[in-house]
Amino acid sequence: MLRLIDQKLLSEVATMAQNSTRRRSLYTFHDNNDDKIHRLFSVIEPDSYLRPHKHESPDKVEIFICLQGKAALIEFAEDGRISNHVVLEAGKSPWGVEVTPTTWHMTVALEPDTALYEVVEGPWDPRTHKKFPTWAPTEEEKDAGQAFIARVRQELMLY
Repeated sequence: MLRLIDQKLLSEVATMAQNSTRRRSLYTFHDNNDDKIHRLFSVIEPDSYLRPHKHESPDKVEIFICLQGKAALIEFAEDGRISNHVVLEAGKSPWGVEVTPTTWHMTVALEPDTALYEVVEGPWDPRTHKKFPTWAPTEEEKDAGQAFIARVRQELMLY
């Protein structure tokens, strides 16, 4: 079976992201949470706060490829300082990035309807999939999350 990643799918997922309170949406290609490889298509809006996290115990690799729009993938040191970043823009090199296990990171959409294809090792267990730092606001802290994104963008001059 061939599962297309096309403009029709992107438009459907983008509409869901635009209407979501979290300002993002996922489409999964894997069959269930126990699959060894999870493949996701996500659309993220610039005002969506994805809390920094890492995949540790179990350690997992995560890969992002930009299909539409523009996003920054930010790496953080243990104390929350930005240690590295890469900007991914559809159709331009670099096309993607691999995040190694135990790396604190977050994604920030820099354009509306930014679409990423993601691959992450499974299985998915909500209790162990992501570890969150104490130095970043939770997703429920809406204003603090927006301030965090603004600080990251300003520090990296991502306007």
